[in-house]
Amino acid sequence: MSTSSAAPGSATDPGAALALPRPPGILRRFIDRHPRAVDTLIAVASAGLPALVFLVMATVGQPWYVAVAAVGAAICFVLTLFRRTHPFVLLVFSSILGMLPDLGMTSGILSTWVALYSIAVIRSTRAAWVGFAIATALWFMSFQLDLIYPGSDANNPLIPSIAGNIAQTAVLLLIPTLIGISVGGRRRYERALIARAADLARERDQRARLAVSDERTRIAREMHDIVSHSLTVMITLSEGAAAQAEAGSDLAPDAMRRVAETGRESLAEMRRLLGVLRTPGDAAELAPQPGADSIGSLIDQFRDAGLPVAWRHEGAAIPRGGVGLAAYRIVQESLTNVLRHAPGSRVVDVATRNDGSVVALTIDNETTHDPMPSDGAGRGLVGMRERAAMHAGSVTAGPRADGRWRVTATLTLHPSAGAS
Repeated sequence: MSTSSAAPGSATDPGAALALPRPPGILRRFIDRHPRAVDTLIAVASAGLPALVFLVMATVGQPWYVAVAAVGAAICFVLTLFRRTHPFVLLVFSSILGMLPDLGMTSGILSTWVALYSIAVIRSTRAAWVGFAIATALWFMSFQLDLIYPGSDANNPLIPSIAGNIAQTAVLLLIPTLIGISVGGRRRYERALIARAADLARERDQRARLAVSDERTRIAREMHDIVSHSLTVMITLSEGAAAQAEAGSDLAPDAMRRVAETGRESLAEMRRLLGVLRTPGDAAELAPQPGADSIGSLIDQFRDAGLPVAWRHEGAAIPRGGVGLAAYRIVQESLTNVLRHAPGSRVVDVATRNDGSVVALTIDNETTHDPMPSDGAGRGLVGMRERAAMHAGSVTAGPRADGRWRVTATLTLHPSAGAS
């Protein structure tokens, strides 16, 4: 079976559904950028020119009638300039102006068309039909008044009946209404697409910020564990080496070499951890994260620092991955706290158990009569609880009735992790 890549924009291309609409043409861009100029042109065409024509015709008609029609057209001119904010006012006035036979109808029908189009485009489809109903009723009255106007030939068989008059009025006003509904619906659809794209962009940016925040939190937690553990071990080894050097022991150089080795390991681990802050062109330093299988070497480091740690494990091996890393860090933080705050403990017991569904950790140590003063802010315990909560577990820490200090933690194994 052969495979072929889909062409961009084809029906099988996933990006085809996200194709942007064609950009507007020159006329559309001019209309969008200069709304006042467009309204002025429309006002001149629909009301200004008829008003001038009426003034010219005042020499052959009744002056008062022509003057009223000209004033009405001038008012329509002004209302057209505000058609975006008060389209219904323009609609009602132009429809009433149409009740003036001949001259009034000529000017009123043009302004009515403008008002119906504006309502459909600027307001909504429902408002467009409401405006259509209002205009139809008023213009039907205008046509009926025209039939009874002195001088009209009401008996002419070409004059439509009432039903025909209603149909004629509806058809006359339906055209601008439907055009406005079509244009307005298209523009509202485009605005909805633009708003949706803006929402998606904001959501993407928000997710990116949350991801950065989560990564910073993870880095801070890892940095706390690494720095706290490494510095505590290095300080303890350095103090031991100094004491041995003062006593003339030959073990001081070995202790200082372990200090240097611990420092190099911690520095390398911090460099790998901070690799997420590298520039895009740099290559990442890849190294596996410590897991539960590294707990043994971790305890050896604390034993080298002079902490009498006894470790026992029950059940299956703790799997690597998130649970293994969390178990390693919890043991590391607990032993670091013992070395920092209770360095004189004669017995430190570490017990780990994996029953297939839950990993249980217990760290017991003796409390000393003169504990070292604490200079921390409790972030280590908070970090342990956060790690356990990521795996539906919990961490408790506190003194026991027999005077010992105990840290207990539980981590829930996922079905796939427990089976591996």
